[in-house]
Amino acid sequence: MRRMIAVLVLGFPGWVSAHPVDEVVQGAYLILRPNEVKLELDIAIGTEVAAALLPAVDPDGDGIISAAEMQAYASFVLQQLVITLDGTKATWALVDAAAPDYAMLVSGNALIKINAVVARADRSGTHVFHYLNPYQPAKTLRIANVFLQPSEGWQYKIITQDHSDDGAQMAVSYTATER
Repeated sequence: MRRMIAVLVLGFPGWVSAHPVDEVVQGAYLILRPNEVKLELDIAIGTEVAAALLPAVDPDGDGIISAAEMQAYASFVLQQLVITLDGTKATWALVDAAAPDYAMLVSGNALIKINAVVARADRSGTHVFHYLNPYQPAKTLRIANVFLQPSEGWQYKIITQDHSDDGAQMAVSYTATER
């Protein structure tokens, strides 16, 4: 069995380093839902950059991320994320935020999860939203994608989805049709 693992590791060296230890990875999942856009933001901290981010998550430095500290951190991050809907800037409303056990977070084996929504009016026709994530507490890899949540009253279809090379920006053009 050990020999098989060694062969796998030696045969696929990139596989072992799939989770970068020297950067923060942010995965943004934007979900187009009736009357809102939901954001699910996952933040993974690499072990080599944890020291740069932990003071923001655990400002009192006690090694425990309290609910109040997590709420404050999530609010701080959301204030930096920009979304415009048909050219109008909107404000994220925090739904919830969760941090794993401190030791798991520092080890790079867990995610900070931030969920938020922004209200929008459903109207038939073609629409555009832009998402910008300038939050970069250390070397950062950002990924954003859009998903559609089915609805009884509305149907959505993505026309285009453009991403910046650094993953910090995404523009989505879509149609909304009332059923």
